[in-house]
Amino acid sequence: MDLQVTGLNGLEERVESALNRLGELQAGTRVQSDAFFSQPFMSDHTEFDSFAAFCEQSPWSLDDVSDVQGVSRDRLNGYVDATTDFETWEQMKTRAAEEELIDQIVP
Repeated sequence: MDLQVTGLNGLEERVESALNRLGELQAGTRVQSDAFFSQPFMSDHTEFDSFAAFCEQSPWSLDDVSDVQGVSRDRLNGYVDATTDFETWEQMKTRAAEEELIDQIVP
């Protein structure tokens, strides 16, 4: 039995784009925090509507991802655990990256 699949137009390009983005993320390329931590991601997984709100309501003076990196891991993990679906900052970043890559592949 032969099986023909239709509707895959552009899939190869989307997968290639996602693989390129994966390489950028692994290399530590700077990201736009509101794009990386999208509004749907923040609404689905946190108490906040945006990454900016996450930063504004934190106990520290944070403007973006680079400021977050300067906070003690233990303190940041406590804040993430208390206000998101994640126990750690690393888990939150990893999930955001996964969802961004999936969004690139699945239109």
